[in-house]
Amino acid sequence: MSLKYPHENIILERTPNAAYIYDKKTNRDECLHDTRLHQEAVAKLMHAIADEIMLRADYHDYTKFKYDDLTFERHMKMERHHLNMAPGVPRDVNVVDLVEFICDCVSAAAQRSQSLNFKYLMVDESLLQPIINNTSFDLWKIVRVKGLRL
Repeated sequence: MSLKYPHENIILERTPNAAYIYDKKTNRDECLHDTRLHQEAVAKLMHAIADEIMLRADYHDYTKFKYDDLTFERHMKMERHHLNMAPGVPRDVNVVDLVEFICDCVSAAAQRSQSLNFKYLMVDESLLQPIINNTSFDLWKIVRVKGLRL
């Protein structure tokens, strides 16, 4: 299950001169224009992730309300954000899963024990690269650049 952004596609402008902002041979006004477009593009992608986080917030632990016969194991398998337990780590784990996991652990600690125990926040270090790769791929699928086919 990949991210389900509320956006069909995110349209970006080409910015061939943004990377040359430090090059004195390139027209500075063109560089600044392209850098502004790049800044706007980054903001669009960040807003898309933020929108997904907000959508996910509304459904946190939905299985606890949906199933009367819910077991702990079934909950772990059905909820994507339990990154500290093998059944809760989906193959397509992404940054939204990570944010929900952190928020879940911090709120549970505050509400239950009033003490933040980092042992509950421990995840396998090998999880970081799949989070980066999967989130990047999810964004890549919805990005379109005017006049180009990716």
